[in-house]
Amino acid sequence: MNDEAKWAIALLAGVLTIVALTFYFFLPLLDGIVMGIVFSYVAKPVKKRLEKKVGRIFSSAIATFVIMIPIFFLMFYGIFQGVNQAIYILTHQSELEANIVEILKDAGISEEYIQRILEYIPSLVAIIKSRFELSAFDVTKRFIMFLMNFVISAIVCYYALVDGERFIENTLKLLPENRREEFGKFVKEIDETFLGLWFGNFVVAMMIGFTSIPFFMFFKIPLTPLLSGLMFLAALIPIFAEWMIILPVAFYLATKSVTTAIWFLIFGVIFLYIIPEIIVRPYFVGYTSKIHPLVLMLAFIGGAVVGGIAGFFIAPMIAGLITAVYNYYLRLNQT
Repeated sequence: MNDEAKWAIALLAGVLTIVALTFYFFLPLLDGIVMGIVFSYVAKPVKKRLEKKVGRIFSSAIATFVIMIPIFFLMFYGIFQGVNQAIYILTHQSELEANIVEILKDAGISEEYIQRILEYIPSLVAIIKSRFELSAFDVTKRFIMFLMNFVISAIVCYYALVDGERFIENTLKLLPENRREEFGKFVKEIDETFLGLWFGNFVVAMMIGFTSIPFFMFFKIPLTPLLSGLMFLAALIPIFAEWMIILPVAFYLATKSVTTAIWFLIFGVIFLYIIPEIIVRPYFVGYTSKIHPLVLMLAFIGGAVVGGIAGFFIAPMIAGLITAVYNYYLRLNQT
């Protein structure tokens, strides 16, 4: 083996080592990085509209704030309210027991079974309190990581808007001149696919959030603006997340009336889950991104199972990348 081949192998090994180390150190922040890229595609139309008036840097900053500030407010105010409600339940055990008794009586359960159920409530509350105390450090650690990833997502979103196009242009200059135009078209196809994917997803989430407002008002649920905002945030992560709002609200209604809670669940599942998630989102986002609805749905579900929050976003992007490659070469063969 000559010296040139040895240097080539050494260079390749060095590059792979650096990439592996970079991925290793960035792995805890993967959620924030991926969310930042997704938010940049959502904010991109705002940036494009403002760029000619205020310039690249200011338009990117404004677009980032327009997307991130409402999400930040709704997310953390929702967490604050959720913690307050959990503390209230744990510190008002007698009121909780009284509400449970009323619900069970309305359901026609005999007094004997009600008393048996009430015997388990103190043990259940004690277990919840002990688990909460034991995991306080872990909860604090997770919350700090969550906050850090959110801040990182805002930073990544801003820099992706500011330097994303310039980075692609500089990368294209590394290619042979006779290949730049062809590869540039290919990159543009991928960019348009991702834009359609995430902006379409954002539009569907907004639709679910607005649809939930009259729904919550009809059932006379307090904090309707907050809950509709949380529905919008939950809908940004498709398929599963709406349950995180629907089920606690149903539980709240059950403390007032079991019948009302049942009707809320029925209509909630139909109008806030089945119609938007199973019917509207796959076809609408599939239309805007040119990804087949079935592939899109499986990507969201499979990504969530394998990779959690980051998987929700990475798997559809992989499906989008494959779709962009297919569409690009299909167009080439037709010309």
